Amino acid sequence: MVANPKYKQRASDQIQSTSSIVSLFDDTGTDHYAEDLLSIYYDGAIGINKDGEIIFINKTASKITGWLHEDAKHQPLEKVFQFCNDILEQSYLKIVTKVMRTGHIFGPIKRHPIKTKKNKEIYVDFSISPLDENTVMLMFHKISLASDLQQRPMLYQFSHDTLTRTANRNTLQQSINHLHNNYKQKRNPYSLLLLDIDRFKLINENYGHKSGDQLLQLIAERMQHFIRDKDNLGRWGGEEFMCILPDADIDTACKIADRLCQNIAEEPFIIDDREVPVTVSIGVSNYPEDGATPEELFRVADTTLHQAKQNGRNRIHSSQQTTKSIFSKGSLLEKALNENRVVPVYQAIFDLKTGKQVAEEALARIQNDDGSLIAAHEFIDAAVELQMVHRIDSQIIKKMITRCVKSYMEQPNTLPHFVNLSADLLRHPQLVNDIIQFAKEKYDECGQINCEEKPIVIEITEQELLGDMDEVKSLLAPFIDFGMPLAIDDFGSGYSSLTYLADLPISYLKFDGALIKRVAYEDRARKIINGIQKMAESLNLITIAEHIEDQATLDVLRELNVSWGQGYFSAKPAE
Repeated sequence: MVANPKYKQRASDQIQSTSSIVSLFDDTGTDHYAEDLLSIYYDGAIGINKDGEIIFINKTASKITGWLHEDAKHQPLEKVFQFCNDILEQSYLKIVTKVMRTGHIFGPIKRHPIKTKKNKEIYVDFSISPLDENTVMLMFHKISLASDLQQRPMLYQFSHDTLTRTANRNTLQQSINHLHNNYKQKRNPYSLLLLDIDRFKLINENYGHKSGDQLLQLIAERMQHFIRDKDNLGRWGGEEFMCILPDADIDTACKIADRLCQNIAEEPFIIDDREVPVTVSIGVSNYPEDGATPEELFRVADTTLHQAKQNGRNRIHSSQQTTKSIFSKGSLLEKALNENRVVPVYQAIFDLKTGKQVAEEALARIQNDDGSLIAAHEFIDAAVELQMVHRIDSQIIKKMITRCVKSYMEQPNTLPHFVNLSADLLRHPQLVNDIIQFAKEKYDECGQINCEEKPIVIEITEQELLGDMDEVKSLLAPFIDFGMPLAIDDFGSGYSSLTYLADLPISYLKFDGALIKRVAYEDRARKIINGIQKMAESLNLITIAEHIEDQATLDVLRELNVSWGQGYFSAKPAE
């Protein structure tokens, strides 16, 4: 473990005043004088030689551990200073050797349990400092954590993560809100780091959950060495940690994040005598550059973390590396979502043979204050980057369900209503349950709750759902069980389409729009569409062509017997 230079400087005065003590413990009869000299320290002090053996111990250390100087001298350190668990990833001797070799302080290690000579468990803070090339000193003091926990178990439980002994998410949020309220009047800067352990799931699978828990402890311990005294570290959830950096502009925050990233990756963690290499990805957000509220900063930190992972992991990412327009559009979208101004427009779908409208599709728009609409292509990239698509989907599908039910009550033979559903929404089970409950209430109003097939068609894009088929089925099950038919959108744009046709109850197949745009002018595109159409007919699927923009394309699609179609040539989206 490599120590932060700040600890080296903090202890420099202490090291200078104690380094001369080493020479006093040399079998020349000056032990008592040296022990008296060391007794001026309120902290416990134990000197250790290059072999990991104790060469001196002061009165405070004797009182805390129960070991007298004459009993402790020449004993191995691990016998006198006994850990109650295996939280350290290195043996004592390795730590001692490294401190001597590098001249760096090890620690401080906070709130650590040890056992006394009488086998009593106590808690201490400690560090190990270099004295000379052959000697180090372990300095420690007893803390009242154990008794505090007995006296205030609920307070500690509510404010700390019991595994890593760092602040929990609730405490972090309260700390950020408090900091923000203090800083916002003068617009003093502060930053947030959101850190995620790369491929932590694989670590759990390969080494076991117990080792995974131990790794979380070790990482939390190591991170404490590379942040400032004023910084606040805590566990955000799962394998994520949050670090609050007061008085840190974006450049300072990136330097601290980079230091964390490098020092975690620099040296493997030792768990059960096995080296476990670990890397982390870190997202950075800053007030006031990235947002005016803590919620906006959380979102930016989450987004930049996601981008760090997308860019290859083991790196940091900040808004400085992200197009500013994404965040401005994200702010626009956030405001629209909060004000319920994300609205659907509807594009008619026609039978290509008869020209009769047979269905419609809901498309998302942002409604401005003046009533004008912002098209999806102007904000959808920002929504994806900022992980807001699930919120858009939720509002659109609820409004579509309301429209569908209203249409049925006016005219019972209602048309199918298509709506896009993202994998982002499907991976928010609470939102999915909320949508299904909303649909049940609406269909109960019109007496169609027991209808086997509802007229709401869920469109899924194959590239959104790449992964294990059992997981895909599980994600879609609430909608399928409720009686909502499925459509595959952009069919042919990926490589899993045929698998979905074989394993999912697909009713509609929508061709990839890029193919449709080429079908009137390229023979190969026509042959591909023709082949897919024949396969769909054999499976009794209704095919739909999107992006029909001219008469030539419409004529070719009719020749190929494509069932339905939509596009600006036939009808533009309308409210």
